[in-house]
Amino acid sequence: MTMDYAGLKRQIYDILDIDLNAYKEQQMQRRITQWLARHRLEEFSRLGQVLQDDPVHRAKFREYLTINTSHFFRDQGVFETLENQILPTVAGSGRLPRIWSAGCSIGAEAYSIAILLAEHGYRYREVLATDIDNEILRKAQSGQFVRSQLNALPRPLLEKYFEQNRDIYHLSETIRRAVHFKQHNLLKDTFPRDCDLIMCRNVFIYFTTDTQKHLTHTFMASLKPGGFFVVGSAEQIMNPSSFGLKRISYCIYQKDAE
Repeated sequence: MTMDYAGLKRQIYDILDIDLNAYKEQQMQRRITQWLARHRLEEFSRLGQVLQDDPVHRAKFREYLTINTSHFFRDQGVFETLENQILPTVAGSGRLPRIWSAGCSIGAEAYSIAILLAEHGYRYREVLATDIDNEILRKAQSGQFVRSQLNALPRPLLEKYFEQNRDIYHLSETIRRAVHFKQHNLLKDTFPRDCDLIMCRNVFIYFTTDTQKHLTHTFMASLKPGGFFVVGSAEQIMNPSSFGLKRISYCIYQKDAE
């Protein structure tokens, strides 16, 4: 029996625990149609059957669906502000911040923060990195990267924190151990609390406007007064004051102090 897109969304939720109703439909349906063509699957019902029966295909589709792309020090201007302004505020003077990278993908963002903390000798309570995809979390924890993922990393930091073995760069154990990785579904799981800095970059652009608003409110409940929230370069928070935020720099917002 032919399955429509609504039926496929229900099956994906049952199998992968991903609610596609929260995503922009036209954009997501186009991605799934591209997947069908790439794997010569004639219709949605065939994809549903393969996801049910083939764990390897299921894992690859989950990774494709959650769009796991990133690299170290992505958006240099943002990381310059983080290094020169935000981290001294949240981690200076002996403070012990809790930092959360939500939708962390391969872990490059969280590891970039851990490198900056190490470079400046900042102590911290936790650097937490979460993603819905367990397979991508395993890749992140391995600390193994290719050169293209490190192109924005200053050479002195590359030489200090990575060891090259042929085409693979291995991150130092010190930095790998600094980040705590955990599976987390932004659409259904309880959010961490008492965060000083939350980074959720290049995630919102895939969600509907209503989901974006809901997530922003939920993130704000997780953020300490005066804490900082960082979004992606293609994202912006419309009317930030309605969430108790003020824009302080490119992609960076601060929660109102109580």
